[in-house]
Amino acid sequence: MSAADKIVERARASAWAPIVAKTMLALGGFVALAFVGSGAAADLLPDKVGNYLGPAPTAAAQVPPAHAHDAGAPPPAPAPPVQDAGADAARTAAAITADGKVILNLAAEEDLRKLPGIGATRAKAILALRDKMGRFKRPEDLLRVKGIGRRKLAKLRPHLLIDPPP
Repeated sequence: MSAADKIVERARASAWAPIVAKTMLALGGFVALAFVGSGAAADLLPDKVGNYLGPAPTAAAQVPPAHAHDAGAPPPAPAPPVQDAGADAARTAAAITADGKVILNLAAEEDLRKLPGIGATRAKAILALRDKMGRFKRPEDLLRVKGIGRRKLAKLRPHLLIDPPP
């Protein structure tokens, strides 16, 4: 019997072996729960229609390679110019309806701060979540923002729209 086999035999015969094994199993469970709770597991699973919810594509991923168009075809159109302050004002006006409801998928930080109980930090967290998800699909998506629970969502719901009315 080798030295390694003797060590394994002694460890199995030890009174501590069941305790260590259960502790390691519990630790593995906590790591798995932390992975699921972080939302990283959601990016690996398909949604209800079979699309994978991986991270939002970056601007670099959306640009076609240089060889993607025919040699005889004109080159792709240049990117639109950066919007000025007047366009920002128009977008902000579009993010709040006439009756004062905030449209989550269009709102900027200033718009979100008009909601009850939403300050600068939470507004930035909402925008970060929207960037991560691509867009909000339902008001319950806000529950993923730290500091927004069921009670706060119930207070926010009358002041929210997900998308602009048709």
